[in-house]
Amino acid sequence: MKSVIIGIGNPNFKDDGVGLKVVEHFEGIVDTVAFLNIGFNLIDALLGYDRAVIVDGVKTGKEPGSIVEFNADFWGNVYASGTHNFSIFEIIRIGYSVFPDEMPNDIKIIGIEVEDVETLSRQCSPRVESAIPEAVSRIKEYLRIN
Repeated sequence: MKSVIIGIGNPNFKDDGVGLKVVEHFEGIVDTVAFLNIGFNLIDALLGYDRAVIVDGVKTGKEPGSIVEFNADFWGNVYASGTHNFSIFEIIRIGYSVFPDEMPNDIKIIGIEVEDVETLSRQCSPRVESAIPEAVSRIKEYLRIN
């Protein structure tokens, strides 16, 4: 089964880079893509894969470092951190509408609750940083990677 892991965020704004930090753990193991922001480039990155995991910092009101998981059929109003132009969910919906046979059958979105996305720093805040190993573990389990 062909899989891709996509990280989204800006590594220069503290917790906004958490999705990219998670994806780094999979480079050379599975296909990975890193985006500073998303638009229709997300659809291009998903085409041709059976499964995909998208990792990003989110603001849902939970404690910083909390991990939330969504399937692509969740169309709620979740704010993805950073300066994304479109909702991840809206872009995925468009992808399925335009390329129904080329989009992954299964997409999981993993969000890590952010604390600070405004401070210029390449280091995540401690609670967000501590969530990275758990996010990596969940992705490994989902994709059946040892």
